[in-house]
Amino acid sequence: MLRNTIIYLLSIFVITTDGLIYNFAISYYILELTKSPFLFSINTVIMSVGTIISLTIMGAFIDKYDRKSIIIILEILSCISLLALYLYTYNYGFNIKFLFCITAFRSLIIPVVSNTFDASLTQIFDEEKIQNVLGQVGTIRTSVFLLGPVLAGVLYGFVSLETMILIFLILQIISLLLDFLLKFKPYDNSVDLIENKPEKLLEFIIGKNKEAYKYVMNSNILSRIIILAMIINGVGAASFSVLPETIMIKELMFEPEYVGIASSVMGLGSLLATILLSKIKISNPLKSMRLAFLALAILMTVFTLPAYFQASLTVKLIYIAAIGMTMAFTFQFVSIPMMSYMQKIIENEYKGRVFSLLNSLGNILLPVGTLFFGFLYEFKVYVLVNLFTALVIITVTTILLNKDIVRESEMIYNKKSNA
Repeated sequence: MLRNTIIYLLSIFVITTDGLIYNFAISYYILELTKSPFLFSINTVIMSVGTIISLTIMGAFIDKYDRKSIIIILEILSCISLLALYLYTYNYGFNIKFLFCITAFRSLIIPVVSNTFDASLTQIFDEEKIQNVLGQVGTIRTSVFLLGPVLAGVLYGFVSLETMILIFLILQIISLLLDFLLKFKPYDNSVDLIENKPEKLLEFIIGKNKEAYKYVMNSNILSRIIILAMIINGVGAASFSVLPETIMIKELMFEPEYVGIASSVMGLGSLLATILLSKIKISNPLKSMRLAFLALAILMTVFTLPAYFQASLTVKLIYIAAIGMTMAFTFQFVSIPMMSYMQKIIENEYKGRVFSLLNSLGNILLPVGTLFFGFLYEFKVYVLVNLFTALVIITVTTILLNKDIVRESEMIYNKKSNA
């Protein structure tokens, strides 16, 4: 298991660095070139729609077929997509329409790879080590978020876009090679092969998704988590997928290195939280989620204030970085406890489908929300929009994660932990 841990954590480091530099470069380039939060939001929407489609279809296959093979095949396709983007950009320059096409293709791949890994954690590691591994993964990711943006900002200022894409491709290939070395424990899931007929394939996908839906609906906790994810992603995640870059690049006109510095300081918050979560044991994950969501609602509102007051660039940079760092710290008390809770209570043969259902239904309102907020931010109504978002988050969290539900979830979680 030590071998698996080292390989897995190294793979996470490489792919997280790759993704961060890629997203930084593409985000900055779109906003710098177009000055439009709405066009920037379109790229995010394409990724969201692809995620919903791919996870709805692939969840059943993740539980049916060899998960390592699925990861390897999709990472090969990811490498091919980056190679295509590099060759096109090198020969013809940046084209936002071609970028949207590549984003659409990658949106069908990247979420499934991540989801398959989530469903495979108990095949890669012993169950009692899951929270510790999640904490280590969080520490690595946030360490990258701490240092990566500075590296990305420097790279953006010194190398061309096509060179950065080539770097993404090399890192993706390294990740692919590392995943080849991972060992997966088998689990009992012997079922007949699907007949090679479209109607049988469609019947299989629908049937397996119905099973996952019934599994979730039979759990008062899981069903509430999915509804909560749907609503909060539709407002909170949607607005914040556009807001930081819009404020820093369009409104405050930060240079790439300043955006990198601010993003790195934000990553420090995540790093501190994941180190803390790797050292402590949370006995009630939903209580942690409830408190964190309420805090995030307040922080989102005050994040936008530098767009309205007069101050030096340094003061605004410090303010954005400090609030962002606090938000990043707080968010880890949503993501890690939720993942730890779901890893414990979901049966292994359902994990692929349930995680797919969570991510697809959880993101179903994200595309519309992202376009909506991207449009509103064109008019610079930052505080009013985020105040509305905060009120929605507070209301939904208070209703869905009430005290009775939090107590019930604690009983179920502790029972599974002691089993």
